[in-house]
Amino acid sequence: YTCEGSYEYQGAVIQCYHKKAHGTISFETAFAKSCNGAFASIASKLSAERFTDLCESFLLNQDLPIALSYVSSQFEWKQDSPDWEKMQTAIGQGTAEMTPLHQAMIAAAIANDGVMMKPYFVDRITDAHGFTVKKYRPKKYREPISQEEAERLTEWMMLCVEEGTGSRAASEDYTVAGKTGTAEWDVKKEAHSWFVGFAPAEEPEIAVSVIVEEGGAGSTKAAAIADKLFRTWYSLDQEES
Repeated sequence: YTCEGSYEYQGAVIQCYHKKAHGTISFETAFAKSCNGAFASIASKLSAERFTDLCESFLLNQDLPIALSYVSSQFEWKQDSPDWEKMQTAIGQGTAEMTPLHQAMIAAAIANDGVMMKPYFVDRITDAHGFTVKKYRPKKYREPISQEEAERLTEWMMLCVEEGTGSRAASEDYTVAGKTGTAEWDVKKEAHSWFVGFAPAEEPEIAVSVIVEEGGAGSTKAAAIADKLFRTWYSLDQEES
């Protein structure tokens, strides 16, 4: 795909962040650089039914397997949807809505070879003497993608951190796989800053999901906060933690 800073199809226009032109790029580079035009161009070729099935396998438009109150992540894509709506949805805009918890579940599923786990918030319950009364265990929920697909996504997410928009989450001490997001919601206000990812990329131990409301591009504040979370996990920022 050759990016000139914007993509137009059937009168609808999608712009890359600040209209930045990425030039001629591969799919992997488009992913790493967050090229909106490349994904908007792909949208016109996708099957609405297959795309919807894939997204719903990741629990969009579905109930999440948790007992606490939450808001379901939503999106809508029909075969007869207008082109502008398809393109907006393909880059995570339009009617698409996601929660940080759900994003963490998806990032963890990729880290876990395609297996999505059921979230839980309490590790154990102990009595007044410190003895464990109840211990909670991880439970598999579903497999939305194959191990091979998860490995490929991990490679792209590593490239995003090594050479793309997620560079502020990079570290010399461990490898990070991640993806930034810049969610525009009001033309008069700054976008929400997103970052999801996990580390170490080869043998993941921790997955994170960060949103900074009105924080701007995901490549700035959210990625920087994710970096602090990772460094705290590895005890590299004890003073800051």
